[in-house]
Amino acid sequence: MNIKRLFLALTMTVAALPLVAQASGTEVPPETVFAPFVSRLEGEVKNNLVRLSWADSPDVRGPVRIYRSNHPFVGSGPWADPVEVPYGLQFYVDEIETAGTVRTTFYYFVAAGDEMGRTYDIPIVSTNTISIQVQEGVSAAFVPGTSRMETAPGEEAGFSVEKPAGISSLQTAVQGDRVIITFTEAPELSVESSAEKPGAKSAVLYRSVHPIRQTPDLLGAVLVQTKITSPFTDYPVPGIPYFYAVVAEETLIRGTVEIVPGRNAILAPVEVSAGGPDSGRNIRAIPLPEISVKGAVPNMSAYVETSSTTELSDEAEKALGDIPARPRPDTAHKQPRVFAQDMAEAAAFRAGGEEHILSSIVKGSFASRNWEVAWEELVRFLALPRNPEVQARATFYLGQCYYFQNQPREGLFEFLSIQDRYPSEAMEWIRASLDMLKE
Repeated sequence: MNIKRLFLALTMTVAALPLVAQASGTEVPPETVFAPFVSRLEGEVKNNLVRLSWADSPDVRGPVRIYRSNHPFVGSGPWADPVEVPYGLQFYVDEIETAGTVRTTFYYFVAAGDEMGRTYDIPIVSTNTISIQVQEGVSAAFVPGTSRMETAPGEEAGFSVEKPAGISSLQTAVQGDRVIITFTEAPELSVESSAEKPGAKSAVLYRSVHPIRQTPDLLGAVLVQTKITSPFTDYPVPGIPYFYAVVAEETLIRGTVEIVPGRNAILAPVEVSAGGPDSGRNIRAIPLPEISVKGAVPNMSAYVETSSTTELSDEAEKALGDIPARPRPDTAHKQPRVFAQDMAEAAAFRAGGEEHILSSIVKGSFASRNWEVAWEELVRFLALPRNPEVQARATFYLGQCYYFQNQPREGLFEFLSIQDRYPSEAMEWIRASLDMLKE
């Protein structure tokens, strides 16, 4: 008995197991069955494109091979050379070459393979084989290994599809702690046509920890930013592989979004390294000179500058311990605190743009004590990964926004999270938040 007949007999045995279990009153655990076959094979026709989708076999994790024929797949072959796609992709788009107007039926067979190169090419009706009827005439033979497999860089092997409306190509590159996203717009949404459609150039960036293979996958992705232009810089969380997709905002408005991997969605994830030779190293060996905010910025009498921490001697601590505790200060008159670097004009010219954005928030809504607006701006600012020092200062301001909106519990958590980086500043507000909680 050869291996193909063995697996054919095994398939028939697997199909009969539920009936045997039902007659004997016992259950057959599914994990005891070795099933190296794909399942839930489905097909969809659009113009001259046939889209196949399936569920990969959990038992073998090698390349998946796709066969096409004008006749049903029966027996054990042999069949023409297949198209090969990697494990985990779980879909394939085949382009049919039209010729005439004859209605034609094509038969597809998707065979699983293992890591050693073995292919389990046993067709199972309604499991890994399917028939597709094409309305318009097509060429009579499947020609694998042709130029359809010789795709351009960034395209998916074995795919020949229409360009999605809006975005025609997408590439990503990791540079240090950031990901650079570059994309190209389709001709209908190019600069030449933007005069008639001013909003056509707007694009939307999505990020996900799962592959973005079709439009419904956008529901589980994070919308990073709208109205982006190429190139765009993203700061994802280090150490996590991410998938990106870019769609034209006009297609979102019209409801015609189409995700095509390799065109407007990347195939392989990108990851910013969580560590390295410079990770956690303070590149500024000598501290910058302190700047007097009151002297540099007018109308700053309402602010109290943060000062450096001074360690007390043992004698001083003992003397302070003998002094009776003073009455609790009135929290309503507590003044907001800012860091000098966020009020200096030089902050607007620092590299990266993060310092400038935080400085704008501090000088704007935070300085005017519009706590609701400042809280909203800081939450949006912290929604993206930031430089640890910038993130700690923004968290310090966010905690103050909570405090001045009479939400000491929320503010307390923010101050506790920056206690290691700014111990004296955080401790002052931790005590103030605890005092407010007591009230």
